Amino acid sequence: METNVAPVLPEEKTMGGFSKILNIFFEPRKVFESLKTKPTWLVSFIIIVLISVVSMYLTYPFIMSDTIAKIRANEKIPDEQKETIVAQLQETTSPQLRGVVFSVIFILLILLIISGLLFFTFNVMLGGDSSFKRVLSVFSYSALVNIPAAIVKIPLIFTKKTVEIQTSLALFLSPDSKETFIYRFLSFFDIFYIWMIILVSLGLSVMYNFTIKKSTSTVFILWICLALVVSVLSGLLRRIIGF
Repeated sequence: METNVAPVLPEEKTMGGFSKILNIFFEPRKVFESLKTKPTWLVSFIIIVLISVVSMYLTYPFIMSDTIAKIRANEKIPDEQKETIVAQLQETTSPQLRGVVFSVIFILLILLIISGLLFFTFNVMLGGDSSFKRVLSVFSYSALVNIPAAIVKIPLIFTKKTVEIQTSLALFLSPDSKETFIYRFLSFFDIFYIWMIILVSLGLSVMYNFTIKKSTSTVFILWICLALVVSVLSGLLRRIIGF
């Protein structure tokens, strides 16, 4: 008696951790196709945290210098109180542990919140079908553009001796406009942010089987909305605390 045996399909291969990290800059579609089969985000999260911590330690003197300058220029703080605050800051020569812990928590929250927003938009509003873990893996690997960003920005910070540098459209505005809404808004259109948005758009088109046009237009609209909201809120916060 003859029986029919179903053909054995070859197992779909996925990239290793190092390959995904390297190829996110050269063959991002292959990375996202691998993540669609086996979504993962922990390795990329750890790398992003390490980049943040190393960058903070390297640029800490300039962060402190800029902070002290802002305190001394703040008319809402009495002069005697300014010097007390400055003296306390100058006693700290390197980032404290709580600052590192805060960075880890902040990065994790950003990854989860933005991934949640993307997941809601693409699943609920656009009727797509994918998992939150896949969306999180797309955003976390896209955020690895922080590696080339650090390579470019850290030398600029050392050259200019300030963390107030720009690789965004805000570069074309005068330094006097730093406290304006338009400056804060244009700061979101940083060359590395744009790179990340393109990667996220490509990754989500792979995860949801959407066209690049549909995915890209949706992500850019979300980014513009986020830029508007954060620019308004940061302006209000600066008015309250005087920074």
